[in-house]
Amino acid sequence: MEIQDGHEELENDLIKQYIPFIRKTTAKVCKRYISTTEDDEYSIALIAFSEAIRQYSPEKGSSFLSFASLVIRRRVIDYIRQEQRRRTPISIDYTETDKENMENVAEVHASVQEYENMLENEYRREEIIHLQENLHTYGITLSEVSEQSPKHQDARENMLEIAKTVVMNDDLRETLIEKKRLPMKHLTNEIAMSRKTIERNRKYIITLTLILMEDYRYLKDYLKEWIS
Repeated sequence: MEIQDGHEELENDLIKQYIPFIRKTTAKVCKRYISTTEDDEYSIALIAFSEAIRQYSPEKGSSFLSFASLVIRRRVIDYIRQEQRRRTPISIDYTETDKENMENVAEVHASVQEYENMLENEYRREEIIHLQENLHTYGITLSEVSEQSPKHQDARENMLEIAKTVVMNDDLRETLIEKKRLPMKHLTNEIAMSRKTIERNRKYIITLTLILMEDYRYLKDYLKEWIS
């Protein structure tokens, strides 16, 4: 990809082409109209789009725009978090006897913590939205994945090992991405598990594989819960 090799003119042309996409994605995070000349969030989104251009690889499992959307959302949320911290200075000018001031400081701490939790929830929500969009191309919904989730821990661990096998094997991974299905014959040659068992858990395995391939910080943490 010439742009990833440092062709700035091509990169600038691509950015200009996708300005509406960048604005729309940023507006979804900020939940308001975004000006290309007045909003700092738009500048952050432009930088994020360039970052996505440099970091994108088809091996991540999603289209470039899907990946760029995730990067933009994440960087804009990071910016909002930093601005909130900057605008909420916490005073430490108090004594042990200054109970009222201590209560005020505690309230500020609580407020900042509440906002941090809200942003983390926003991160997680954006990753779930991105995963849903990704799964849609495979004809899978999250509700189906939930229904198909193995009931026993050892079974969930086995499915995770299958997903890891797909990610690590170039042929398996590329077939999944290109044909939007698990290469069953090839997969059964790689692992000691029946085709019937894999078929029964197909949607769950594909979902785990996509999470492992993508840059999902928070959903990867959830994997610990899914198999425990």
